Amino acid sequence: MARQLPVAPEPNRLVKVWRRVLERRLRTRLRGKVAVEIHDNTHTMLTFQRQRALWRLRLHHMFLAAPDDVLQALASFVRKGDPDASALLDRYIERNRIFIRRLSPAQMRKRLRLSPVGRYHDLARIYERLNERYFQSRIDAAITYGPAPRVKGPRKSIKMGSYSADSKVIRIHPALDQPLVPRYFVEWIVFHEMLHHVYRARRGEDGRRCIHPPELMEHEKRFHDYQRALAWERENLDLLLCARTEPA
Repeated sequence: MARQLPVAPEPNRLVKVWRRVLERRLRTRLRGKVAVEIHDNTHTMLTFQRQRALWRLRLHHMFLAAPDDVLQALASFVRKGDPDASALLDRYIERNRIFIRRLSPAQMRKRLRLSPVGRYHDLARIYERLNERYFQSRIDAAITYGPAPRVKGPRKSIKMGSYSADSKVIRIHPALDQPLVPRYFVEWIVFHEMLHHVYRARRGEDGRRCIHPPELMEHEKRFHDYQRALAWERENLDLLLCARTEPA
């Protein structure tokens, strides 16, 4: 007699089941409606936003079977930005890096639209000259103007640059591409982000992630116009905060 073997559930169906379980687990901790989207990103492991009575979370699939203490930390981080919860989440992500799909920096950069040439400042040219002057052209990274974040009302702060260790890409805020922003100031911001390629983020003694180790801050002072750039920032921060940029 022939007997039909049971059919194993499809992977996508299993993910849907686990996602619903995760939503129920988070619902009790966030005390509200929760909608979870599962992804397989290689860099950002979690993002969230509040839409009235609904919490929307985008989580890496490593969180599908997270233990209770991690979900409690996730809820505390989402609700009130708890720094201790953030540190616990960082440790959990670090322990589960094996589940993060690995791509080479070159593969990641192929997915990005790099736009280093602005109307007033050519980032590629600035990067090349700084690389030659300070690093003997040893830094292997790419540079671009980043997208302009959408903000409602006047800005209260601005992140002028960032560095992704995974893709080795430096992003500069488009607000710096103005005729009134001096070249030496843009150079300083680019130089700072290049130092992140040299001095990687690490764990401090308290277990928290340190992205500006003392040696990076000390090395930054070697920039030829360091004091001049600091003074310009103090006197002209409002110019950057009020800059009108087109979202990319």
